[in-house]
Amino acid sequence: MAAISSVRQLTEEHRLAQTALASRTAGQVLAGWQGLVQPRRLAETTPRWLGESLDTITTSRSRSRDLATAYLRLHRALAIETTLPPYEPEPAPEVITLGELRQDFADLAEIDVAPANDDELEVTVNDGYDWPDEDLEDLDAAARTSLVVTGPVHARQRLAEAEGAAGARRLDDAEFLDQLDVLMRDAGATAAAAADREVLRGGRDLLHRASAADPRTVGWARVTDADPCAWCAMLASRGAVYRSSDAAQLKGHAGRNAPPVDPEDLEKYHDLCHCQVVPVYSRTDWLPEQGSTFRELWDEATDGHTGRDAINAYRRAIEARRRRAHSRGAPIA
Repeated sequence: MAAISSVRQLTEEHRLAQTALASRTAGQVLAGWQGLVQPRRLAETTPRWLGESLDTITTSRSRSRDLATAYLRLHRALAIETTLPPYEPEPAPEVITLGELRQDFADLAEIDVAPANDDELEVTVNDGYDWPDEDLEDLDAAARTSLVVTGPVHARQRLAEAEGAAGARRLDDAEFLDQLDVLMRDAGATAAAAADREVLRGGRDLLHRASAADPRTVGWARVTDADPCAWCAMLASRGAVYRSSDAAQLKGHAGRNAPPVDPEDLEKYHDLCHCQVVPVYSRTDWLPEQGSTFRELWDEATDGHTGRDAINAYRRAIEARRRRAHSRGAPIA
């Protein structure tokens, strides 16, 4: 049990808590697929799985949003000693202590935090701030589409391919049944991965829109997990991406041969991506240390390359670093 005394500690605890929440939900969606969906009766057995999975995702997505809200309120307090009002519409106090904000976050992250020396420090609540509304219809539609495409549609396509390959053979022979088992496991896994991303969409969307609506936010930075793909590592290598492209150029952290990164690029995620985005309030704010590591690798790997060639060279460098790190049981950054 440790005290959350820095933005760095808070950001890592937030990323880990969001990852755990999404992973638990993905496991529930996968278990439902394995227990409810029958490959030869997809049309009859997938509706119940889909309905239960969407209910689970909706609940977890709201929790992800609440966790991101608590993170943003504490993050802002630690960074600039002012914070945002509670998310739920209610009369906001004029001040709140860091200890209260820490406990709110800890409760939602399901972690224990040790007392900190500045727990009694009061920070001003910006009662003129309005949280942006969630577009629940869009979020629900995105979740439904993701699950349908990665689950039953994926299974149906693979099943048709398997049946076509079976030809005149009996469709209940051992080889075909093995194929059936594999394709259903694959479809369940892809649906679970989609559920993982849809849960995180709740917190990510809230964090992006809320910080974009905050005039004190000047930019954002990508925070990856310990084993990011080349795309996520490239985004993290850019350090802070500012609202103004001119400001980003002045910052000078893009690296040689770096493709332009728009703030919107930081909001692009793939299935099983557990990256988060950190709001930045000033040019002297803490930035994720991994960004410097990835930026140095970018400069080294892309020397003499530009455009797509530079991106491909960086991808090869990341994969080589991943192999070396995995052989040592270490993170890649």
